[in-house]
Amino acid sequence: MKTNRYTALLALALLVPATTYAIPAWSRQAGASCNACHATPTWQLNATGLDFLKNGHRAEPFKMAEEIKWDHYLSLIWKGRAWYEDLDSARTGNANLQKPRTNLEQHSFALYTGGPIADRFSYFTEIYLSENTGATSGPNIVQGEAARKKLAEAFLQYNHPLNEAQDTFLAVRVGEILPAIIHVFGVGARSAEQRALPMNDSLAGNANTYKPFSRQQGLDAALTGKHYEVTVGLVNGSSTTVTNSIDADSHKDLYFSAIYNFDEHESGLGVYYYDGKFSTYTGAQDFSSTLLYKNDFYRTGVFGRFIRDNWRFVGAYLVGEETLNAAGTTADNSGYYGLIDYNFTDKHGVYVRYDFVDPNTAISRNESSMFLVGFNMLFFQSENAAVRLGIEYTNKTSYQGGNITTAGTTKYNDNRITTQLTWAF
Repeated sequence: MKTNRYTALLALALLVPATTYAIPAWSRQAGASCNACHATPTWQLNATGLDFLKNGHRAEPFKMAEEIKWDHYLSLIWKGRAWYEDLDSARTGNANLQKPRTNLEQHSFALYTGGPIADRFSYFTEIYLSENTGATSGPNIVQGEAARKKLAEAFLQYNHPLNEAQDTFLAVRVGEILPAIIHVFGVGARSAEQRALPMNDSLAGNANTYKPFSRQQGLDAALTGKHYEVTVGLVNGSSTTVTNSIDADSHKDLYFSAIYNFDEHESGLGVYYYDGKFSTYTGAQDFSSTLLYKNDFYRTGVFGRFIRDNWRFVGAYLVGEETLNAAGTTADNSGYYGLIDYNFTDKHGVYVRYDFVDPNTAISRNESSMFLVGFNMLFFQSENAAVRLGIEYTNKTSYQGGNITTAGTTKYNDNRITTQLTWAF
């Protein structure tokens, strides 16, 4: 890693997994604007930003700033939306026929904090003070709230040098973590607000809610060099239906990933493998109820990205297997996505993506797919703040009743236009 990359490190450098915006605190730390680490305004991480992330939210893996200031470690992020949704006319029932087509939504207000706390230690924490759940004034409101508070991600990182030049090191993270390969291949620093289906959606009809974008409590260790990262992780493997839940069994899940970067822009190829076991009880995640069966499952995938100064291609192909019942019946699943984004000025960018998920390849008419196209515009960017406007259109296809065990019937085409304003300090 070259030191001159880091002299310009900025706040928007690390897109945490739940965001599509950058973090100005690190921009203030470096005295630079967003495009030091991002190809603005689509937010793709460049080589400097990718290094900043794997170093542990710091410019160099073993260096502290001479002066520590609170606003170099803390940012506030606000997101507001307006959207229009056109559900397929084949859908029936009051819930579909009477669902409002338009809405204004104060989506979230969040706090991000992180950075070095010693020569070898750093931390990161993402806290949602409020996040809209999508509930209306109907029976889905819980305790009078249509929003939730959550700790999305939080970890401590330790870097240990392995050579005299200190450009090869072991990075250990402990806390609530997301595999780094999932972050940098389409979940973190991304153009689109909606994450890709094979990364973000659980398999329909499956009691196991695992998805590659699953933050889990545990630890991982990454061997990091100039052109590669090799990571092994050990996590609870708990259900993702409840935020920050711990596990309902003693089994710990394992994952492995490897990334090789082959040019100065850090274009690269990666592989990912997740081995898990999910206990299915008569009561969801209730170990006081009867254990029905244990789902031994896995997910593996290949990832690729090709990055240039003002455009990027990123994609992934994943396959897996799930155990469906006590008899040991299994189902194979697959999914893929591909995205291209292009910044034609420092303030204007466009992107297009296609997603596909098949929860059981042995059954037809249970697949989901989504076509997405969008436009991003930065109103302004500085060391202290940024405001971005995003407009996104999606067309999603699915089948009525189609899931991991059942073929569907009617094919649905649902359309949505979302406008989002993001402000970051």
